[in-house]
Amino acid sequence: MSRKKIFNAYDPFAWLYNRYWGEEFHHEALPVLDRLILHLLPSKAEVLDLCCGDGRIAASLAQRGYRVTGIDGSEQMLAFARQRTNRVDFRLADARDFSLPPRFDAVISTFDSLNHVLKTDDLAKVFSNVFACLKPGGHFAFDLNREEAYTDLWSRTASTVDKAAVSVARGSYDRNTGIAVCNVTLLRPDGECWKRSDFRLMQKHHPRADVLRLLQAAGFDASVHDAQLDLGMQGDIGVGRDFYLAAKPGA
Repeated sequence: MSRKKIFNAYDPFAWLYNRYWGEEFHHEALPVLDRLILHLLPSKAEVLDLCCGDGRIAASLAQRGYRVTGIDGSEQMLAFARQRTNRVDFRLADARDFSLPPRFDAVISTFDSLNHVLKTDDLAKVFSNVFACLKPGGHFAFDLNREEAYTDLWSRTASTVDKAAVSVARGSYDRNTGIAVCNVTLLRPDGECWKRSDFRLMQKHHPRADVLRLLQAAGFDASVHDAQLDLGMQGDIGVGRDFYLAAKPGA
């Protein structure tokens, strides 16, 4: 597996994400994946969790008996993932630049992970890599934020305050470029003082038509489903979110 272009910009975010972020999404994600893709798979299917983060979804799938591989570009995220479970083969790799043999029944990528791919050409590379590692007839499920997720939700300011951390996340969205930016300030206790770190998260709005075109160009048959209307995802986490289901032709 190639180790070029490892996407490690999210290492500073890993501790905050693991401790405070994502619980609402992950509570809703497994029922959605059940409706969308998991019911299509054989028992003990081989599943790749692409951009697996801190391993919450991968660990849940492994508990269900799936044979799971997880890859992520952040070594710090993978450190938390490995603490969570020893039943998943976690590997450091970039979604834009990985190569695995065609042995997977399914590939999933959740929590708008692929919105972090900021160039259309790079998203095409991701889709080609996924196509190559799927068995004939394999499935690929992932979610992406639509523009309303950025205009309605991303621009909100979010904060965390407790004895372990103080954090503030301030978001913005540029309609002209389709780029969303979230600037995060984090303070954590360090002896008698507090240590400050600042980092930036960035996402890209990829229009539906572009995503479907890229999937088709990679060789997939694909459909798109609204997270709330079609798949029953509840709360703000489903606002402006699409799930895509793509299939590699074959037996």
